[in-house]
Amino acid sequence: MAFDPTLPADHAQIVAAELRNQLNALNDALSAYSTTADMEQEIFANSAGNVATLAKLNMTVSNPPTQAQMQAIADKVDEFITLAQRP
Repeated sequence: MAFDPTLPADHAQIVAAELRNQLNALNDALSAYSTTADMEQEIFANSAGNVATLAKLNMTVSNPPTQAQMQAIADKVDEFITLAQRP
């Protein structure tokens, strides 16, 4: 049986066989990774990139904001998205 993230259903009584099947399915999935390095690579491939190097925008927005201010914000959002994505 494959792991089913919808089980057990919310507020359902625990059924031992269903829970056992879920745990066995998770164990089988984890067994597919032969080494810790394999698992680390999988985690790295499915995680966001490091955005800690992203510099703050450090600007005060006027009311109403200017086109240049809005473009600076849009550029910063684009930079954030680019850093968060894995190559």
